[in-house]
Amino acid sequence: MKITIKLIALIFANFLFSQENALNLSIEIVSDEKIESIVFQNFRGNISYDFSENTKLNFNNELTEEYFFNIKTNDSLYKERVWFDKGNLKVDLSLQSQVVRINVKGSEIFNKTADYKKGFENLISANATDEEISKFLFEQLNKNIDNPFSYMIGLNILFKNQNNREVLSQLSGIINSQPQSLKNHYTSGLLIKTLKSKLNSGNINITEYKFLDKNNKESEILIENNDYVLLDFWHTACPPCIKDHIEIKEISNSFKDKKTKIVSLSSDQGSRIETWKKYLKTKNLPWTNYLEKEENSLTNSLEIRIFPTYILLDKENNVVVYTNSLSDIKTKLEIK
Repeated sequence: MKITIKLIALIFANFLFSQENALNLSIEIVSDEKIESIVFQNFRGNISYDFSENTKLNFNNELTEEYFFNIKTNDSLYKERVWFDKGNLKVDLSLQSQVVRINVKGSEIFNKTADYKKGFENLISANATDEEISKFLFEQLNKNIDNPFSYMIGLNILFKNQNNREVLSQLSGIINSQPQSLKNHYTSGLLIKTLKSKLNSGNINITEYKFLDKNNKESEILIENNDYVLLDFWHTACPPCIKDHIEIKEISNSFKDKKTKIVSLSSDQGSRIETWKKYLKTKNLPWTNYLEKEENSLTNSLEIRIFPTYILLDKENNVVVYTNSLSDIKTKLEIK
């Protein structure tokens, strides 16, 4: 049976200085399943609202940002992410054959993000070259240069060109040209800090840093008789980090064959330190593992905010590879 639900939510921004930030949102929902709840949240988590309880809501909406729709039925939970700006917006939410589709009328940023997503998916389906994808990403970056979605596009460019300093410099120049008011948006920090870290990391003097081993003894990183040191920045609440550890353990002898010393640096603090110690005991990782100290932390000095991060250093502490992908390290060291 087809169920049609019409919900109207009036969302107001209560600012003394302007009504330009008001977001008036109307929602029409079409579903072939019985919907128990529709929770609407923003990315920051300071707004959470269930449309099944009431159709009116008042909150301060000062930012253009990403929102989530969590649609709960008897058997499933569906999640969709959308970007909203301000104004009078009409949302059509469709749940048909276990597929959620959302269309928004009146939102410029929604249309731009939808165009980006469609264009990117088409390129991937067509097996586009790296050059074609890079061209598309920079075109989309320039189209979104005046809104915070530009930082999401910028992160995609960064991830696809992690060791291409020319591309990263080009990206940095574009981002630096944005007004400070836009750079203050909470989505900017990850891209700006990671870009800065990568572009300023020509040489890392690891002798300036001390770390703690599992017995709480202060230690330092020594290259010894190796050609390289692989720094693995991670923490125990990072599933991709733990997944990579499984692979690293399987090929640990290959790293030894390439005269590469592996040093994992955990940024766990507080109660997570005991979790780190238990993890090391359980997993029995055959390489050096240290805990970052709260003061003079290498992770903080390099402004690393994305995990895992891998930095491959040569004997002179020069950065050979700086990446978030273990495969990039394997490629450089010719490990299969």
